[in-house]
Amino acid sequence: MSQEELDVGLKQKGMIADCFPDFLQHLKSKSTTQKHIQQTTNRFNKICSECGFVKLTDFKAEVFLRWRQIQTEGGMGPSTNNLYRKTIMAFCLWAERKNYLRSNPFKNVPKLREDLDIRRERRALTGEEIGKLLQVAQQRPLLSRMQRTKQKPSECAKQKAIRQGLEHKLIYATLLYTGLRKGELKSITLGQVFLDDKIPHIYLKAPSAKSRKAAKLPLHPELLVQLRDWIALREQEGTASPHEKLFDVPKRLCQILALDLACAGIEKRDAMDRVIDVHSLRHTHATILVEQGVPITVVQKAMRHADLRQTMRYTHTELENVSDGIGKLPDFLKKDDDQDGAH
Repeated sequence: MSQEELDVGLKQKGMIADCFPDFLQHLKSKSTTQKHIQQTTNRFNKICSECGFVKLTDFKAEVFLRWRQIQTEGGMGPSTNNLYRKTIMAFCLWAERKNYLRSNPFKNVPKLREDLDIRRERRALTGEEIGKLLQVAQQRPLLSRMQRTKQKPSECAKQKAIRQGLEHKLIYATLLYTGLRKGELKSITLGQVFLDDKIPHIYLKAPSAKSRKAAKLPLHPELLVQLRDWIALREQEGTASPHEKLFDVPKRLCQILALDLACAGIEKRDAMDRVIDVHSLRHTHATILVEQGVPITVVQKAMRHADLRQTMRYTHTELENVSDGIGKLPDFLKKDDDQDGAH
């Protein structure tokens, strides 16, 4: 045997922990974000720890399938479950190419059907609800401060609360009008906002996009006006350098949204058990575009989806569209009633 063949043979019988750093280095060479690498590491360690995978020869599909069933029974959703499958699959495909594994032991493990998971089915907001939400988002920080202290706040505290409310409103509005995801918006700097171009837009860099593809997101005229005022305020504050973040997106944005919804009198979970969360603003973006007659292929581009079916899952207009079509059928029943009356 050559030394190379001997090394491969040793690797095939070796410890998973000895190979994993090389796998992480492989991910880094693909310009993978640090966040993704950390999430991959956490998921991989969880699988190996709970399945008892120590050596490469320990990998068994049936063990992983039993583990996955336990996670499902414990409340893990299909999409999260599929992320764990994706992680172990990616490692094994890499190990197979490196000849550390003779074959991928998980190649026949199927993905779970994510469309059957109704635990977090989202709904789009109505126009009236959007208006209420934006108004409350701007007003609530000051109202909350006044209620907590039960006395008139100082001018400094008042201005701080007003600014915070304005920022929260603009965060919601930008997510709504651009279809950006929360993490994507968090990455946007002032240098990525082009208000004076022929078509004003926000530039999303490839590493920050979920698809890893750069995108230019055109700005709605009213959002353009609001962002101009926001950037002018930042210039007065001395925080308007190109490398500054456009918004300080709170880590607790989901909890903040829940409080804003309650204050606005909007049910977070409706009678159909559908919820409103931060990602629902992206659903609302797609739904409104469809309702305004924008072709679904254009909506797909606005949402930056590779698959049209994914775009269709984001729109919540199917029943309304079918209802409009049904309403155009001839009124046969009325004619029958008229004929009966004539007899």
